[in-house]
Amino acid sequence: MSEAAALRTLEAVAAFTQRIRLAGADSAGIATSAMRRARNAVEFGEQFRAVAGTPLRVLSGAEEAAATFRGAMFGAPRDGAIRAVLDVGGGSTECATGRDGRLERERSVEIGSVRLTEQYPELTGSAPGAAARAAASRARTAIAAELGWLASFRPVAEVRAVAGTPLTLGAIARRSSPEDVAGELLERSTIESIVERLLEMNLEERRAVEGMIAQRADILVAGGLIVSEALRLLERSAARLEVNDLLLGYLLGEFALERSPQ
Repeated sequence: MSEAAALRTLEAVAAFTQRIRLAGADSAGIATSAMRRARNAVEFGEQFRAVAGTPLRVLSGAEEAAATFRGAMFGAPRDGAIRAVLDVGGGSTECATGRDGRLERERSVEIGSVRLTEQYPELTGSAPGAAARAAASRARTAIAAELGWLASFRPVAEVRAVAGTPLTLGAIARRSSPEDVAGELLERSTIESIVERLLEMNLEERRAVEGMIAQRADILVAGGLIVSEALRLLERSAARLEVNDLLLGYLLGEFALERSPQ
């Protein structure tokens, strides 16, 4: 983790810690892929504890997948159908499956929208057109190889996609905001169409796309390719967009809040 990124994060932690203390609430700190691979993870964890007054717990990939499944399945039908939760993050991708809210299988791999973009920088909008399309083709091949294990998770009746990548893709598709697309279906064909469109744009043009979160404009193509390939490997034509994810799942696990929402 760079010094600048660590500083920005600690500033945000300090702001949230102040609000938590004013509310008289307890706090906890968790981290995922970025901290699992950060060379200065121990140092940052000490800084976090000094600011927040609580230790930073770095979740393993398996713990991350299980918590995300728990969160995304909150309130899901108890009908015996096998459902998959797909979480495409910046540094890793997780998939977990189960039925009636019970986790049966999970796996996490270190491929995500940021990491893939670092490997194929033409995807950022720096080289729109032919160069970007060629990079996307190479990236898709790499994704298929990295996520080939998803085929063993079949069959699944439904895929629930969480995190910023699918929600942003849904917002672009609906010309809306990510908060307004929860519960909607995002077709794989729509994802492919958005990716193809973005590959022809430079970064500034991408940022102007309705529904785009500006900070994701450079990494959304990579994330979209991962979501699309995951759906193909799971043999599903669409994913249900879900806002309940890791954070809710972590709380459900810590406090055993397994009741359904009202």
